[in-house]
Amino acid sequence: MPTNPDYGPPSGSAELRVYSENVGQSFVIPAADMQRSLDRMGIDTIRLLRAEGKQQAGLFFYRMGQWFGGRVVPSWGIAGVVVAPQARSSGAGLRLMRELLLEARGAGVALSSLYPATQPVYRKAGYEVAGSRTGYKLPVAAITLREKGAEVRPATDADRALYAKLYAERAKSNSGMLERDKALWGRLEGTPENPTYHYVIEEDGKPTGYFIFSQKRAVFPLADYTVMDHCTLTPVAARRMLAFFASHWSTGDNLVMFGAPLEPVLLHLAEQKAKVDTRWDWMLRIVDLQKALEARGYPDGATAKLEFAIEDDVLADNAGKWTLEVSSGKSQLIRGGKGRIKLHIRALAPLYSGALSPAALVRLGWLDAPEEDLGVLAAVFAGSSPWMMDFF
Repeated sequence: MPTNPDYGPPSGSAELRVYSENVGQSFVIPAADMQRSLDRMGIDTIRLLRAEGKQQAGLFFYRMGQWFGGRVVPSWGIAGVVVAPQARSSGAGLRLMRELLLEARGAGVALSSLYPATQPVYRKAGYEVAGSRTGYKLPVAAITLREKGAEVRPATDADRALYAKLYAERAKSNSGMLERDKALWGRLEGTPENPTYHYVIEEDGKPTGYFIFSQKRAVFPLADYTVMDHCTLTPVAARRMLAFFASHWSTGDNLVMFGAPLEPVLLHLAEQKAKVDTRWDWMLRIVDLQKALEARGYPDGATAKLEFAIEDDVLADNAGKWTLEVSSGKSQLIRGGKGRIKLHIRALAPLYSGALSPAALVRLGWLDAPEEDLGVLAAVFAGSSPWMMDFF
């Protein structure tokens, strides 16, 4: 728990209301929607920074995990970061983030991720761009698939546990996807004003996928469909999901879905009619260096000894010389070594996630290492391009 008396959860409904109003004003969020989000999160995940008893800044966080190398690494997802209008340009945002990181490290958290509204303050706190969320738009009329090799049925409440099982099966082979907590799964449930529709895909009675979407009127009688979450574990399931929306040709205008930078589901289409509609890059912060490097997975064939010299001017326990030994998909990080591989904790984030190669980091001026270590680094941190489905 926080030890700084000027930092911590709201002391009551009055502070909570001020924070809610600040978020709503800053991000143009209707009061009812903001209140629903905070109710879902719970007051224990909200943190405020005060000065002389007055609220300066606030945020909330998700207790989640993030998949790297086939293993889940404990993480906090940061959202709703806002500085009170009268306290902007005072440094309150950076002070808030530093307090949050100290708390997260004390709680045993290895990583932290967020979507930035602005990057400089988060870079000062040790975050760096480390993955993406890509949104695609596809005209419904352009989907020519008519897959009939699987059944689609409306999901029931009993299927919620099935979602998590199927999702984890997909996530473990990707880098950056979240292990969602209750609040993150709750974001997919929709609202009375904007309901979501849930379907399960089955092949010979066995679930092989699911998808969740919302719809919005375009030009009567057409609607746009937004797939908020999807998981298809077989080619038949992927084609069946697309065929489901193809069958809506008489009332469907566009299909919007989120996925990887090169989304495999869309490769089932005959033509390249799906275009990138949105892209948000998320940032990652190594909170506890030892836990982060030892918790993630590594390629089974990678065997290495890497000697790092890490700079971290926010979380001093991460700084210094470290030796990483990797073997059989696991690792051990111990103090000491020659410090051959020099980089700031911020630059470690895109290396850790696989977003940038060691050679790219050298070209950026973010990594200084002997030539012979670059290939070893690339092999150790090899993986798919990091992405996530969720926006928070």
